[in-house]
Amino acid sequence: MNDKLKQNLWTSIYFKIFILLLTIGYITTIALSSNYEIKGIKAGNTIEDINFDAPLNNTFFLDVPFLIDHSTTTGVKPLGIRTTDIATEDFEVIFSGFGTINYGNKTLRHTSSSSGIYVTNPDGSVYQKGIMELKAEEGNDTAKAEYESIGYQAGEDTVLDSGIIFFNSTSPDGELSFLNNTMAIYKDVIEGGQNITTIAWEWK
Repeated sequence: MNDKLKQNLWTSIYFKIFILLLTIGYITTIALSSNYEIKGIKAGNTIEDINFDAPLNNTFFLDVPFLIDHSTTTGVKPLGIRTTDIATEDFEVIFSGFGTINYGNKTLRHTSSSSGIYVTNPDGSVYQKGIMELKAEEGNDTAKAEYESIGYQAGEDTVLDSGIIFFNSTSPDGELSFLNNTMAIYKDVIEGGQNITTIAWEWK
């Protein structure tokens, strides 16, 4: 066999090997792509592969209330932002009260002073937002909280609402310092447009 014939033979062999490898690579790519698409469809349309561990496993600890507050409205001022109709007007409200905060094995008594807006709607729904200041009954430590809620008229003289509260203590090492960066969910009962009972649970 002469050199030219040998060269043609090896060229043919190399070409066939190249075509074989190219075919195998193509088939493998299609298989992997199909498998990826199947997994993508499964993950997109089912919850079987979703890991519901933290941070998706938020749990409400509705056991002993974290905070209880009994307040009385001390001031109501119509703001007249949207309309002069008293049934759908916005109010600025001021109220003060007292209550307890449960933390670990401790129960702390507090006084409270709050201010915010109270928005009524024609459909009977109510929106509230404002700031609450808590003061430890023993000592001078205070904590501020921002609250926001949505509720409804449950009766002629009763409003029920629920919302969230964000706490922060004014002292990093005071009696109420455990409230720093604390969040709670709460329910309000407002009776006679004046007496407010707030019950809150810490959201962990």
